[in-house]
Amino acid sequence: MISNYEIKEYKGEEILYLYFDIDSEFGVFKNIGNLKEKIKEFIKNNKIAFKGSTVAIIVSGMLLGNVILDNKPEMNVTTVDNNIVEVINNPIEDLETTLEKVLEGEEEIKKEEVVKEEKIITPILEPINPVINKPVTKEVVDNNIYVNVKRKSGIVTLELEEYVIGVVASEMPASFNIEALKAQAILARTYALKSKQNNRTLTDNSSTQNYKDNNELKNMWGSNYSTYYNKVLNAVDSTKGMYLSYNGNYIEALYHSTSNGKTESSINVWGNDYPYLVSVDSTYDNTNPSFIKEQTISYETLSSKLKMEVNNETEFNILNKTIGDRVASIEVNGKTYKGTDFRNLLGLRSADFEIEKNDTGVIFKTKGYGHGVGMSQYGANGMAKNGYDYRSILLHYFKGVSISHL
Repeated sequence: MISNYEIKEYKGEEILYLYFDIDSEFGVFKNIGNLKEKIKEFIKNNKIAFKGSTVAIIVSGMLLGNVILDNKPEMNVTTVDNNIVEVINNPIEDLETTLEKVLEGEEEIKKEEVVKEEKIITPILEPINPVINKPVTKEVVDNNIYVNVKRKSGIVTLELEEYVIGVVASEMPASFNIEALKAQAILARTYALKSKQNNRTLTDNSSTQNYKDNNELKNMWGSNYSTYYNKVLNAVDSTKGMYLSYNGNYIEALYHSTSNGKTESSINVWGNDYPYLVSVDSTYDNTNPSFIKEQTISYETLSSKLKMEVNNETEFNILNKTIGDRVASIEVNGKTYKGTDFRNLLGLRSADFEIEKNDTGVIFKTKGYGHGVGMSQYGANGMAKNGYDYRSILLHYFKGVSISHL
């Protein structure tokens, strides 16, 4: 919900800026709830030494308003220019109404277009010092772009292309065809650029994109390190600065391991309708040895996860399917679940599944692996091995996009 924060000072009072991320993994906030309590919980859990009372709410790069945490006169932050903040009176109810409209799609969040210039100098946010709560900035010179990545050891700052190497090596087998690796590099770069634009915190795990540094890659690849590293480096260098755009904006660069033969439209997974994330054929997914898998879940486990009594007499009825041939909704004991929610509850490999009961539990037979939206990695590798280059692969999986350059 809250992807990042920073504290700034205005007229002797600290103001806490909270960056709410409604784009990450296409997450949708279904309940605003008590916004003040959520904010207080975030401050407590993250041990933020915040002495003020005004909290500025920023959603996907747009400042919407504020929350006041005590009985001081309520104010609304309306203008932010580095350390300059203007405030006016405005009740908190207006902010929550605005947030609800945005989250329900009734109000559009306008994002700034990316500005590309020669030899620009851009300040970027470094880790916030936990003692003085002041952000440290670093200058980026001569078109070098840096990203911050949250790791177990803390936040590290990496040059963009160096980061992309570590992501491609972690997200896609280095044994894959070079054209598939190039496509993956462009997606990894796009994801990082959009995250940076939206103040979305990058991690080194699957909550954003997996990333490994050189030492970790040496441990992972062993004697193949030099061969695989040079191959990934080639894929990244040959696509340097390339990213995917739609109408001049970074796209949501989604990908997954293996489709079921078709990718899925984003609206059927997260409820967000992106014109470039629609269902397309993905012919080569069955080259994955784990394309079809069976997973048995006991009735006891099903009862616990579904919070109802489940046994060999329980009815499982698949009500309908999506355009991507995945379960859209399923009924269990009269209760209806969205297919993706059901998949997540049970930890299934995909939302394309068949059901077979036995005396001890239910056998779920799944096709593919992952959410199914965007590029299928095994599908891309199959296309590459059959003569398609990275441009053809990306333009197949993402409709109407452009391959742009920094």
